[in-house]
Amino acid sequence: MTPSPQLQKKMSQAVQTSMRIEGYASQASPQVQAKAAELMKQQRVQVSVPSK
Repeated sequence: MTPSPQLQKKMSQAVQTSMRIEGYASQASPQVQAKAAELMKQQRVQVSVPSK
């Protein structure tokens, strides 16, 4: 039995929430970080995130 797309989405969200609660933080690759920084600079977006 395969889960419906709706159930699959809910399960994925539950896993992501659980991982966030447990303190898991995925590490973005340097290329992704550079692209994000470039896009934020283009859009003039500034984000400050408190360190743990």
